[in-house]
Amino acid sequence: MRRSLIYERFSLSWRNNSMAELVWKNKHHPDDQHKITAIPLLITHQQHHPQGESVDPLCTDQWRNRLILADRCDALLALQPEFSDSVNLIYIDPPFMTGRTFRSGREVAYKDTWHNNLDTYLQWLYETLILLYPLLAPDGSLYIHLDWRVTHYARVMLDDIFGGNAHADGAGFKNEIIWQYQSGGRPQKGYARKHDTILFYTKSEQYTFHGERISERRGTHRRNHMRKAIDEQGRISWTIRSAGRIYSYHEDTLMSPSDVWSDISHLHQKDPERTGYATQKPEALLERILLASSEENDLVLDCFCGSGVTPVVAERLGRRWIACDQSEMALRMTSERLLSSERKWPFSVQSLE
Repeated sequence: MRRSLIYERFSLSWRNNSMAELVWKNKHHPDDQHKITAIPLLITHQQHHPQGESVDPLCTDQWRNRLILADRCDALLALQPEFSDSVNLIYIDPPFMTGRTFRSGREVAYKDTWHNNLDTYLQWLYETLILLYPLLAPDGSLYIHLDWRVTHYARVMLDDIFGGNAHADGAGFKNEIIWQYQSGGRPQKGYARKHDTILFYTKSEQYTFHGERISERRGTHRRNHMRKAIDEQGRISWTIRSAGRIYSYHEDTLMSPSDVWSDISHLHQKDPERTGYATQKPEALLERILLASSEENDLVLDCFCGSGVTPVVAERLGRRWIACDQSEMALRMTSERLLSSERKWPFSVQSLE
């Protein structure tokens, strides 16, 4: 009997490791496409050094951040020989399959149309994630920023690639972060979509996470069934009894953020951070992720760098970085932002041979 169209195009099949696999038309592993192709080589066009820095051009062991003009698959393949198992943190904000072409002024930033073909998009996203995984260090973390259109597909792909179990410590899924914001209008026949989703995965149970760096003040508003007390100095504290013990928290006690982030605003049209690049994300969002999931001098990778938010924030926080984009406009904007700010390391502008 003929299956329904939905089950012909997408199905979940249980594998021996009890993980679900997403299947779509013409699904194939990127190795099938690239196995007979030589790994592309990166060539350097420009090197930009911090002001006043004296650099020996013959010195090859000095670290240089990299800004790469290339399609994400070609760039990730070219990075494999040198950076396999070396990237501490990956953040990507790929196209969401919106069906739109995004522009900055008259210039096209990127196309997100896919000929209205979900199979094509899923294969593209799958290839991206497969090629990112071997670059990630054993203690590394991946954050992928999406929205309601494809987050559910990406999560099944990532569960398959990273393994692990959502109910256990170890490799794999850690959080589904909701970035809630206020923007735009309100529909008449549905609930307003006012959030993006950021999926957080790790390559093993040993990974960097510093909740204390991004903590928020507990504050004065009531939480759960806690009892409020005010001391002689007027300071507020909260107490709760659990399992025969009393727990007390001062209003200035710090606690890690929850997985719903409503305190970081999207960029308004007149926001001073704005570069004019479509879909630009706020620096505060990347700062939170980098502070929580990386250390100083760690290596951060973004293969959809757009206007350069990830390398700019990484630079400010003392992280090394590799940033890629296939758009010349994106590289131009990113380079301009980097050159206008203080930098710890030189950076090279590269493309594929």
